[in-house]
Amino acid sequence: MKTPVSKELSKAFKQLGWLAIALYVLLFLLQAGLFYVFLGILSNQSWQTELVLASISLVLAGIATYILVENYGRRIITTAEKLFDQELRQLRNANKRAKSLRAMASTLRATLSFERVVEEALDVCSLSLEEMGIPPQSLFGAVFLFKGDELVPVANRRFTPVDQNRRIPGRRGIVGKALTQAEPTFTNNPRHDPELRQFMAFQNCLTAVCIPLRAGFQIFGAMILGTDTAVNFNEEHLDLFNAVADQAVIALQNAQLYQQLEEEKQRLLEADQEARKELARDLHDGPTQSIAAIAMRVNFIRTLITRDPEQALQELEKVEELAKRTSKEIRGMLFTLRPLVLETQGLAPAIETVINRIRETDGLNIRLVGGEHGELLNKKAQSVVFSIVEEALGNARKYSKANLIEVRFWKEENLFVAQVRDDGVGFDVQSVNKNYSSRGSLGMVNMHERAERIDGSLQIESMPGRGTSVTLVVPLDKHGSHVPA
Repeated sequence: MKTPVSKELSKAFKQLGWLAIALYVLLFLLQAGLFYVFLGILSNQSWQTELVLASISLVLAGIATYILVENYGRRIITTAEKLFDQELRQLRNANKRAKSLRAMASTLRATLSFERVVEEALDVCSLSLEEMGIPPQSLFGAVFLFKGDELVPVANRRFTPVDQNRRIPGRRGIVGKALTQAEPTFTNNPRHDPELRQFMAFQNCLTAVCIPLRAGFQIFGAMILGTDTAVNFNEEHLDLFNAVADQAVIALQNAQLYQQLEEEKQRLLEADQEARKELARDLHDGPTQSIAAIAMRVNFIRTLITRDPEQALQELEKVEELAKRTSKEIRGMLFTLRPLVLETQGLAPAIETVINRIRETDGLNIRLVGGEHGELLNKKAQSVVFSIVEEALGNARKYSKANLIEVRFWKEENLFVAQVRDDGVGFDVQSVNKNYSSRGSLGMVNMHERAERIDGSLQIESMPGRGTSVTLVVPLDKHGSHVPA
């Protein structure tokens, strides 16, 4: 079946043939006229024989020209058809690739499952090989991601169960070269590659390519494809592989962000639940017991008013003192829930408020040194530092039996340092950390997680009989007062 292009070319060459015939007829008439004028009239010679011979030559030249035009026309039409078919195939293949990439992008928008996007990526690469005449069953491959220091296959094509459980370091062969250079790398001998030869799937492959999965300077893993047919990859294939790898990396980053958000959400829920439990325990052990004692004393005073007014007056004084102490406890709990002093006056006044409250309720010797350095931090960092220091002070108040508790702030190069130190009984840090999951409280884990939210590091040092030191370090280039919270 002729294409529209070949039909147009055939029509054009037929017109050219008829034009050539018309041109030769015109030349014949012109030639006859010239013979008649120059030989017949001017020279008065016989010209018919010469005219016949010249005409025969002209007719033969015309026939030869027509045949040449016809033959070259057929060749040009055949070549044009081949070129047209080739361009049409390329356009169709490009359209298929575009559809596959759109499907991959659509999957990326519709799901947060990295595995589904990886499967789409392998489909697009398989389609690219099909364009080169390589059947889909000739494709072997997998997407590898780093887990620790090793690459682990997370999606694959035609891998054996044994291959699916193999891990490679990604430091040698084409994998190591691709990850080092951050560019696709090929080999025509994958069965002898120092890392690929570990996989049965690549033992029968004649060609393999490794495409790094990267975002900027961060390497997430690699996509490795192999075929049991020799393939010469060109620049177009490289561009496609890179586009597929970029889409896969975007999906991976989205999946990781979603996972991190889910984990952070779960941590916040657990922290909120733990805070509620702790508040309930504090209310039960503190104000609730005090209010119950007040109620009992009031009931006792009622019986004393008529019988022993003087003793009733003494009991009223005790109830008043108990009510004041209970009021202070409730105000302290409210301060912990919403430290307005921190929001309005800053970190140092908020810590001073906590210290004064502990002094009043427990009579402990506590002091703050270097409070002015708290202004080095932005609002978010001050809030986190306040929570960690308050937690450390609460632990020292409950467990340290210290004579002196000191809170100290200072600046060290481009770092803010906060330290809570006591001279109390101390404890075995390693033993506590080991059994912390079964203690029913976030405690030190909670402090570490809060420190991570402001890119800080927390160190707890203690030994039995040597006191305890809790040190928090916060980078000022990320959370200084000049950096928006």
